[in-house]
Amino acid sequence: MGYAGHDERRERILSAAAGLLAESGMERLSVRAVADAAEIGMGTLRHYFPNQKSLHQALIAKLVDNETEDFEIRDHRLSAADRLERCVMQFVPTSEESAHLLDVWFGMYRVGLDPAGAPFAREFLETSTVRSRERIRAWLDILAKEGHLDPSEIRTGALELSSLIAGVCLEMVTPGSEMTLDDATDIVRRAARAIPKEGQA
Repeated sequence: MGYAGHDERRERILSAAAGLLAESGMERLSVRAVADAAEIGMGTLRHYFPNQKSLHQALIAKLVDNETEDFEIRDHRLSAADRLERCVMQFVPTSEESAHLLDVWFGMYRVGLDPAGAPFAREFLETSTVRSRERIRAWLDILAKEGHLDPSEIRTGALELSSLIAGVCLEMVTPGSEMTLDDATDIVRRAARAIPKEGQA
């Protein structure tokens, strides 16, 4: 089977883990439960994921990647600002999903930052934050290669956008805040559009 079989089995393990997470939450996401759900032995699972942390990190990266798209980031017919805006706005909830996603987001931060919280919650917060920033950095890298921003600005731009997104989400769940979803959308949109150089197509 070669690499194709290897990749298929790895994906089967991650799909089983995602199913367990969706059905039963973080509590049931043990290596043994995932092996049972994927219908493989513990030795086979350990071959792909030597420890629970490596399994968790791969699962979280897969979940983030499944929820984000590159859209037209490579479509030169569109302006760099339009392309970056479309990609970055995936991280801001729409009006239909705002309440649910903000509750999930706030819960992830609350549990992940609690010193007495479950280790997986901290791993989930850390890995999803890093992976989301990597996606933004990859989009900026594409635009930098086209000459729309200086390569030295990629890291700062990714940090700026990811911090801004986290900040507006926190503001929206803060009691007494004046921040609306429209405000958050406008703030993030303007920040994304300001990063590529003007006058570049």
